[in-house]
Amino acid sequence: RQTKMKKIFLFIIILIISCSEDNKSCETFLDCLDGTYWSSEDNASIWRFFNDKNGVYMDVHVNQGGCYIYEDNNMVGASFKFQTKKNLSEDYAGYNWLYTIVNDSLIEKTMSAGGNTYYFIKRDKTFFNEILDLGTCN
Repeated sequence: RQTKMKKIFLFIIILIISCSEDNKSCETFLDCLDGTYWSSEDNASIWRFFNDKNGVYMDVHVNQGGCYIYEDNNMVGASFKFQTKKNLSEDYAGYNWLYTIVNDSLIEKTMSAGGNTYYFIKRDKTFFNEILDLGTCN
């Protein structure tokens, strides 16, 4: 009887551990989007996010019609402000920008003071590789 109870108890413990590992979720915007690919609405650029708020947390490859230009947040002088699970805030070009996860396949980028709003659509790495195949602009 004790052996049967030990087996049941062990089974429950294993089940709890395996379920808790499966349900791990991201905690911040950059954690949730780490390594993902996003394109502008007009497909002229591919954006990537990285879970590194103190380093390169975002980069972009802009299609210039036959080649691409690479930029990251440090190169353009953007500075990380804060993040939640759904939002990231940065200062760039004298404005505060807010990125919001709308759903699994859409990010909204808005100027905090109002005005410009942009949308980014989730893409796979194949789409990203098509821009890389163009080669860098000189």
